Amino acid sequence: MKKIILLLLLISSKTIFAQGDREITYGLFVGAIHSTMSNLPDVIVPKGVFKGYTLDTKGKFGTTAGFKINWKYPYAKVSVQTEVLYSNQGTDLNYKDNKGLIYKTNFGYSYLNFGAQFKFYPFEGFYIGLGPYVGFSLNSDNIHYSSNSAVVFGNSEANFEPDATVEKVLKESLTAKNFFYGTFATGYEFSNNLSIGARYNLGLTDGLTTEENGHRYKENANKINSISLVIGYSFNFDDLGNF
Repeated sequence: MKKIILLLLLISSKTIFAQGDREITYGLFVGAIHSTMSNLPDVIVPKGVFKGYTLDTKGKFGTTAGFKINWKYPYAKVSVQTEVLYSNQGTDLNYKDNKGLIYKTNFGYSYLNFGAQFKFYPFEGFYIGLGPYVGFSLNSDNIHYSSNSAVVFGNSEANFEPDATVEKVLKESLTAKNFFYGTFATGYEFSNNLSIGARYNLGLTDGLTTEENGHRYKENANKINSISLVIGYSFNFDDLGNF
């Protein structure tokens, strides 16, 4: 009896995922992404070191674009989509204290991402997806710093570092690194091969390394979360039995 059940399962699986029932498409997509890196204030000014200041983070908009291949099994209402994509992701860090000092630090990193989604189609065209991704940093020291320190301290005897010096120290002390994240997606695939989609990317590992430094910068868990909206276009493979 067990052998008969196993044989029926194998036959059913073969029928569902038969080559004739499989649709393979490839295509391109492009869109906008809004991202935020967590815990940056605690990296720059550790808690309890200073008083009388505010330090806030603000997410930034960027661009994303990529290439996809989608293996779809209509009768099972599922597909597997592999992707390689570029993303430009950043966060602004804004500081202000009771002495009048204001500065802004922009963390603007770019990544080459690889991943895959398992997609489920509750009804024709509409899908929800889930999958793992990894982002490889392309510019690990892309930090820009600007302040009004020359105005605030320029006519006083206080020692202050020029913006260029502070920016150099930041680039040497804080570097972007490769990170893993999970993607939750939903969208619609039209019959004319156009598609639209929305994604939430949840950072799973630390995306920033704090090198040894003499400026109190502290290592922390800095995860990158983002939301993106994309539009894409797909092409059909013809007679590619090797897929």
